[in-house]
Parts: sequence; C-alpha cells; structure tokens
Amino acid sequence: GTTEKYKVHIGFKKEISASDLTGQVENKTLSFSVTYVQADENAVDRPVPSFAQDTWENVIATLRSGNIAPYEIGDEREIDLGSLGTHIIRIANASTPAECSNTGFSQTACGVVLEFVDLITTHRFNPYVTGNTDSGNGNVGGWPASEIRTYLNTDIYNAFPTIVKNAIIDTTVVSGHGWKSGETNFTSTDKIYLLGTHEIWIDVDENTSDGPDYFDTAYNDTRQLDYYADLNTTTSSFDGVIKNNSSDVPAPWWLRSARYSNTNTVSAADTNGRWYDLNANNVIGVSPAFRIG
Repeated sequence: GTTEKYKVHIGFKKEISASDLTGQVENKTLSFSVTYVQADENAVDRPVPSFAQDTWENVIATLRSGNIAPYEIGDEREIDLGSLGTHIIRIANASTPAECSNTGFSQTACGVVLEFVDLITTHRFNPYVTGNTDSGNGNVGGWPASEIRTYLNTDIYNAFPTIVKNAIIDTTVVSGHGWKSGETNFTSTDKIYLLGTHEIWIDVDENTSDGPDYFDTAYNDTRQLDYYADLNTTTSSFDGVIKNNSSDVPAPWWLRSARYSNTNTVSAADTNGRWYDLNANNVIGVSPAFRIG
C-alpha cells in the first residue's frame, strides 16, 4: 500500500561524433520495471558501498577497476596528510574518451582522477630573484621547471597515507608555455599535479585571441574533467570552481598553465572561481590532483 518515487535521468552520450548520428528525427520509447520481494523476519539491511565510508583497500580496488560504480563523480571522502591536516578529496573524473589516445595529449583528465576539494596549503609557483629580467624564474620553463612542482611531488606526495601513495600512478602532464623565445609546450611525468585551464573551464567567448584558449598554449592538449563538465563550467559560469582555505574562506589557487603573453605570470582561479593570472612569485592556494590506476 506504499508509494515509492523514482528519479530517472536520461542523458546523451558525451563522447560521440558525427558518424554516430543518423541525421533523422527519431521517437524513442523508454521503459523499466521493478520487482519487489516482500521482506520477512530474516531480512537484513544490505550496506551500500560508499566512497566516503569504504576502507581505502575497497576504494582503491574499485577505482583501479576503471568502473567506479557504485561511486559517482563528485563523491567525497577525507584524507589525512599528517602535518598538513585532514582534507577532502573528490572523484573528479572516470572517463577515458578516444582523444586521450592522441599523440601528445595530456593524461591529466583521463581515467580516474581525484582532486582536492579545498586548499591544502599555500605556496609560490616560482621564486623572485632581484635583477633577473624574468622576475626570478617567472613562468620560464613552465610547470616542469617550477618550484611548486618539486614541492608537490616530494613534500605533498610523501604526506599521503602509504596505501594511497602506492596506488597513485605516473601521469603524463602536458602544460603551456610563456613568452620566452624558443619555448614550446612542456611534457612531464608526475605523481601529483596542478590542473590546467581547460580541465576546469570551457572558453565560450568565441575569441581565439583572448581567454584560456589563447593564453594557455596547451588548452587543446587536454580536456575538461567530468566533474566540471557535469557542472557546465565555462568562463562565464564558474561557481563550482570556488575553493576555501583553512579558514573556510574562498581563496585563489594555482593552475599549472603559464600565460602566453609574458615571462612572469601563471594562470590561477580567483576567489569567485574565475580564470585569471598573477606573478609566479605570489603565495596562493594549492589544490592538486592525482590519478589512481
């Protein structure tokens, strides 16, 4: 005599090409059925696997399988980084579309990607050296030559619980370059990395001489993470990009993309979740990502 409500989500495949489409209008009829079994005195509650509550052993085994079900994109759980405190990570990606197999394509948004929800600490991207025309290192050498990359792949990586650290895989990271003569896009191999602009925002200004699709030279060598795609995150819609510091206040945080207009600045997300850039010697938030595989 009871009534149960079901929410049914119907969506289009995201990884499709023109050849997948018929070009014709088609009517589709969808249906499903549910079979109920009456409970008796022997019935017990069956626990539902939870990303937040499962053991790390179960979480890692599930993520390594490539099929994250029963978890979902956006699910969160705590991780203890020792002296850096306890923080929240989320499942930011699980898909591996065909473009991930392209030569020179960054693997930073391919497969299972976990991302920190908040800012785990603050750090400068690169130091300032008086008298250096590149304002210290600035963005010269890009992400691979940066001080923050070394910091993430040593201090931060070593702060992870051993079981998680052992499950983190090497990631091929492609990142953009600045205005330094002779520089091209950089490729590095990292355990922990900062996100690139395209992994967060889709540039919708239709101006290829402005915005992330111009100033991040590696914009087209990576893709948007599933989490931000599900939020429809663009350069004009970016609430989901906001991250808080240790005082639970929105704060800016670094990306790995050098800005292609000078030798000094690097891209970042501001307190409102917008794309912007600032000098590499600034000390702002750090919120990295890593892959399990």
